[in-house]
Amino acid sequence: MKKFMLAALALAALAVSAGALRAQEPSGPPKVLVIDREMVKFGQDAGHEKNEIAFARAYASLKRTDHYLALTSLSGPDRAFFISPYDSFAQWEEAAKQDDVGRSRALLGPLEEKDGDYVSDGRQIVLTYNEKWSYRAAVDIGQMRYFEMEQFKLRPGHRADWEALVALFKSAAEKVNLDEHDAFFEVAYGAADGTVLVITPRKSLAEVDAAMGTQKTFQDALGPDGRKKWAELEAAAVKRGKTDLLRFNPEMSYPTDAWVASDPAFWKPKPAAKPAAKPAAKPAAKAGSKPAEEKK
Repeated sequence: MKKFMLAALALAALAVSAGALRAQEPSGPPKVLVIDREMVKFGQDAGHEKNEIAFARAYASLKRTDHYLALTSLSGPDRAFFISPYDSFAQWEEAAKQDDVGRSRALLGPLEEKDGDYVSDGRQIVLTYNEKWSYRAAVDIGQMRYFEMEQFKLRPGHRADWEALVALFKSAAEKVNLDEHDAFFEVAYGAADGTVLVITPRKSLAEVDAAMGTQKTFQDALGPDGRKKWAELEAAAVKRGKTDLLRFNPEMSYPTDAWVASDPAFWKPKPAAKPAAKPAAKPAAKAGSKPAEEKK
């Protein structure tokens, strides 16, 4: 949500849309997100990716119902994120029961132990979707390739200022018909109270360039009074914030059928054709033997 954080300076790219993590047709975001973050040890990217691909294949063989999207960081520390969408906490509970099935333990247990060779730290956070704050939060996630993910820590007692800031953004965005899909999530478990996560899916990094190009138009829509009010509200409501750029990893993901149907070549690419076998070399003629046409 770069526009949010940089508005006082230049309103860079707005962050957010964790929009529909699960549908082929654009639809609203899931009500609950469970995000597992792993810190990858230096030099262990290849081994970690191989192990995570094995995880995804094990999930597929088990026909698990809890699908997830895997992403790796293009900024900040070397990390991997695994995002699982749910319609409710009850659905998450039902999905977790699959961990106790004997075959699931047998397949996943060794892979979890092996992950310790590649991961230095791990953390899980649980978030709930805030529809009121979100802006046009509906996308076909199967067509996306990147997430801009921004995390805000709000100042205690300043939720009203934050909501006024969000309302100011949405008003200006609608005025200029801003081409963004922005969904807001609040942390329920696993992080400090007052933590807000904003995720913007992108089809390509060219969309980031385009978002940067909206700075002046957006500021003009705010007007002098709006820009002043923005700076005041941001200073009052936001204690700190940071933005990361993440890239989808289809092989490490366990995609839904809808994501696959949206772009099969990306989510389930066909194996590369094996090179044609070279013809066997003809045996060398023995010394003194006659050519075939001279033999009788």
